[in-house]
Amino acid sequence: MRAGWKGAVVWYCVLAVGVFFAVNWIYQVVRKPGEILAPISASLLKSPDATWQSYGPLFEKHSTDIISPEFLAALAQVEGSGNPIARTYWRWRWSWNPFEVYRPASSALGMFQITDGTFAEARKYCIQDHQVVTDGPWHDPRSCWFNSFYSRTLASHSIEMTAAYLHRRVIHTLDAHRSARSTPAQQQKLAAVIHLCGPKRGESFARRGFRITADERCGTHKLGRYLARIELMKKRFVRLRMTR
Repeated sequence: MRAGWKGAVVWYCVLAVGVFFAVNWIYQVVRKPGEILAPISASLLKSPDATWQSYGPLFEKHSTDIISPEFLAALAQVEGSGNPIARTYWRWRWSWNPFEVYRPASSALGMFQITDGTFAEARKYCIQDHQVVTDGPWHDPRSCWFNSFYSRTLASHSIEMTAAYLHRRVIHTLDAHRSARSTPAQQQKLAAVIHLCGPKRGESFARRGFRITADERCGTHKLGRYLARIELMKKRFVRLRMTR
């Protein structure tokens, strides 16, 4: 009798854990719908060559005088390996809220790992003839159309939003710190810092003359290593663009 009772307790505990993980997964998918694409996400990872072959024309179409096609490609490769539905990892963290114990590490989603906050701002912009345009009335041909339908998991949308958002942020930061004489390379480093660390850290980076501090980090990333990876990938995409 006692053995049967213990077996029942173990079975109910296992069932409760299984139910919790199922309910937690549903909750996280409702909060971040992109997680439902998890089963096929890994199959969309790309090498640099495949990334350029797949999206090179889009990188070129949505580039600006600051955000070059090669920079966009490098950012897409470093952030999401050219995967348009790339997700963040899930992490464990103690919390009194059971739905915070095991969940995606951030709201970032897509090829450029765009967070919810950045997405809300970036979808206000678009690129027309390599110029950043702001969302406006539908009848204005010089404004953006259908931005409310933009998605982080569509490559064309995420490339356009990232280029427009970073271009605007770089211009704003340079104007605020009177860094008009910055070089194109410095401007793209600033764009990378803003993308990884946010606008405030971008302002600090510009204020220091486009220099990082020793062992500077943004979240789990070492900023110096991140910028080096972007630069390395950018050079690779320059070569790929020349050979295509």
